[in-house]
Amino acid sequence: MTRNITPAAREDLLAESSPNALLGFLTIRHRNLIEPIRVVSDPIDYIVGGNHFIGCPFDFQLLTDEDRAPQTQIRLQNVDRRIGETLRTITDRATVQLEARSSADFDLYMTPREEKPGGSAVLYGFRHFDLVDVTVTPIEVTGTLMLRDFTQEPWPGKRATQSRTPGLFR
Repeated sequence: MTRNITPAAREDLLAESSPNALLGFLTIRHRNLIEPIRVVSDPIDYIVGGNHFIGCPFDFQLLTDEDRAPQTQIRLQNVDRRIGETLRTITDRATVQLEARSSADFDLYMTPREEKPGGSAVLYGFRHFDLVDVTVTPIEVTGTLMLRDFTQEPWPGKRATQSRTPGLFR
C-alpha cells in the first residue's frame, strides 16, 4: 500500500483554502465477523469499490517509521453501539486496513457519497495490521495498530507433534 503522499496532493490538502479533505476509510476484519466493519472519517456514509462505509468520525495518525515495527493509534467515536460492542467481544486480534483518499474524488451531492467516474486514488494506506489494546468506552473506541513482530515469536512456532502430523509417526 502507499505510504507516501505525493507533493501535489500534500500541497492541496494542506492549503488554507483547500475545498478538499483527507478521508480515512477503515476496514476491520476478523474471522468471527460475518461482514467486515467499514467506517469512514466523515459523518456521511460513502460507497467505495462497491463497499458501504458507515460515517463515523475517527482520528488516525501516520505510521511510525523507526527501528521497531511500524504502529499507530486510532480513535473512533462510539456513535454506533454495534461497532463498540463488536470490538469488545472479539477475543483475539482483528486485522485492519486503512486507506486515505481525497474528498475531491467523490460526488459530494449524493447520499451516500459515491466515487466520481474513474474511481478514487489511495493517497496513503496500509493493510494487514493487527488491532491490539482496544479500549471501549461509551464515548470512544481506541486501539493500537501494529505489525506482528516475528522476531519476538518463539521458534519454531509450530512443532511436528503426533496429533498435528500423524503421518510422521507411523
